[in-house]
Formats: sequence, C-alpha cells, structure tokens
Amino acid sequence: MKRVEPLVQIVAGLALNAFPAIFIAVFARIAPIEQQGRLAVSLAIGTYVAQLLSAFVVESRLATPEADHKVSMPWWIALMSLASGTLLIVSPAVPPTAITLIGVLGLSSGLLMARTIGVVRGRWKLESVAASILMAGCLSALVLAVYDNSNCVRVLAAGALVAILIRCWPLPARRDLGFPPDLTKAAWVTGETATVGMVQPALASFILAVLGPSAAVGFRVVSTISGILEPILAYGRVRQLAHGHKGEVANVAMIIVVGTVAIFASAYLGVWSLIFGPAWNSSLYVALAVACAWKLCMLVTTIPFAALRRAGRTKMVFWLRAANTALYVVLGLTFLFSFHSSTAVFLSFVITEVLMFVPYHVAAARLAPEYNSVFLSGKRANGLASEKA
Repeated sequence: MKRVEPLVQIVAGLALNAFPAIFIAVFARIAPIEQQGRLAVSLAIGTYVAQLLSAFVVESRLATPEADHKVSMPWWIALMSLASGTLLIVSPAVPPTAITLIGVLGLSSGLLMARTIGVVRGRWKLESVAASILMAGCLSALVLAVYDNSNCVRVLAAGALVAILIRCWPLPARRDLGFPPDLTKAAWVTGETATVGMVQPALASFILAVLGPSAAVGFRVVSTISGILEPILAYGRVRQLAHGHKGEVANVAMIIVVGTVAIFASAYLGVWSLIFGPAWNSSLYVALAVACAWKLCMLVTTIPFAALRRAGRTKMVFWLRAANTALYVVLGLTFLFSFHSSTAVFLSFVITEVLMFVPYHVAAARLAPEYNSVFLSGKRANGLASEKA
C-alpha cells in the first residue's frame, strides 16, 4: 500500500493537467486563432491565481511548524469554483474572452486547491474517484469538439466542477475560512509564490505580442504537455513540505524520466496531434525536449527549497524566489528578443534553474538543520565508502 498510494496520487494528478490541455484542444477546433491565443494567456493567468490561493491557504500552514497541518477546502473556494463553472456551462459554445478568463480562474483555483489538500491528507481513494470524473469530462469534451458539437466547453466545465465538489467532501464548515495561523508567514509564502508564478503569464503575454497568437498557442501547448510532469514534481514537493526528505526524491526523479519517455513516445505515435489538432506541429519537438529538461532541473532545486520552508525560513525563501523570478524574466526576455523563438525561452528556464541551485543549496545548508543533516550524512557515507575501498 505504501507504493500504491503515491502511484495513485501521481496518476490522479495527471488529470489536473488534462483540464488546460483539453481546453486548448477544444478551442483549436471551435475558436478562431485570435481567441486561442487569448485562451493561452488566460490559462497562464488562471494557473497563477490558483497557485497564489493554494500558497495562502495550504502552503503557508505547512511552513508554520507549530501549526495544525490538517488542512481542508475553504467554503469560499468551493463557492467561487461553483460560480465560475456554472458561468461557462450557461455561456455560448465559444464563450467571450472575459467569461473564459473568469471560468478558468475559478475552476483552476478549485482544482489545484483540492488536489493539494488531497496530497497533504493522503486521501488517495477520493483523489482517484475525482480524477476519473475529471478525465471522463475532458475526454468527452474532446470527442464532442472533434465532431463539432457545441456542448464541448460546457461538458469540460461540468467535469471539472464535479471533480472539485467531490474533493470537498466532507463539506467545509461555513465558519472555516481557511485562513493561515500565522499571517506574517502567509504573507511571505504568498509573496514568493506571486513573484515566481508571474513568469509564465508575463512571458506568455510577451510571446503573444512579439511572435503572434500561433507562437503563444505553441508555447502553451509545450507548457501543457511538459506539464504532465508537473503532478510528479508537485507530489514530491508537497511530500517534502509536509514530511521532509524521506528518500523519495530518487523515486520521483525516476518517474520523471519515465514520464518524459512516455511524452515522446506519445508524440511519435501521434497522440498530441490527435489531441491538439492544428495546435500541434513537428516544430515543437525541440521545445518539448528542453521543457522536460527544465522540469527535471526544478526537482533538484525543490530539495533545498522545501528544507528552508519546513524550517520556517519564509523570509529567506522569499528573497531567493524573488531573485529566481528576476533571473527567469531577464533571461526569458533576452532569449525571446535575441532568437525570436519560444524554444529559446524554455532554454533560458533551464539555465535559470541550474544557476539558482547554488544559492538555494548554500542557504539550506546554513539555515535548515534537516537539509544539512541529510547532506552531511550523505558526505559521511561517501567518506566511509572511500575509506573501506
């Protein structure tokens, strides 16, 4: 059961990335290219807002060592998701951009919040049920879009909404606002999430303005496909935040490698062309490879990051993440304007993660006893092995 639970949790997390992927695939078949480009930016903004809310409610609590870590879904998040999903369901077949943005904001926030809480609390059975319903809704919406059925967006929104409401069980108390126990730590955690999360929507907007809607859609498609690895990263990250370094990093890295192989096998078999239709083309292969390498680099940086968070060093993490964001934006824009290619932007992401590991590691070794003990024990083990040899 110890092996089944993380596997089910990771597989269930894949459904979280199916929502934006299928949204793009549906719009690629029913909406003009201009609206596809605006949807790409809307999805980036929706993910950004979802990360902020999840950081404020869940991650800030995990960054408070003395607090109760039994988190639950706040009622106002559930209500926001219900309103946003209903708005998409009653809207026209191709909703206006404003309605699409509102719908994406609410549903993305509910999906990510519920998913994060499910991982922290280890509710893998409920996660599997909710993920199955979400995937059924996504696949049904895709089939309807292929056959030009006007209900495809409505079905997609309904599947996401039902998945959120199922994860809300037991129903949240009306008095439970989900506010963090330490607002100072919450401010630092949410602030550093805000600084890092702004990279994707900002660069997506620049790509739309500089290279046009087709490039913006391509950038979002690659981000979405490589985002299949994100639930694996998120699982490892949340587990480290909640329980510390327990030797799961090597297993997570192995799963990422297997996931990358599966991504390219799917590309070879024509899966992405089938799903995304005209939004996918062969020129995206190199960008996809670089994006997958970027995700693997992110796992390495997550180790000292999580150790600092668990040690309550929220202020230090904020400044490190702020520097990380500044480097992301500067290198991203430099590579975009220098090479006029979204592939170059992903390459700048890899370089940023490699460079930022050094200050993360130095800070964690100095300020996080848990990380320092693991690192030093590894050095001692290697030293003993060398002496025996």
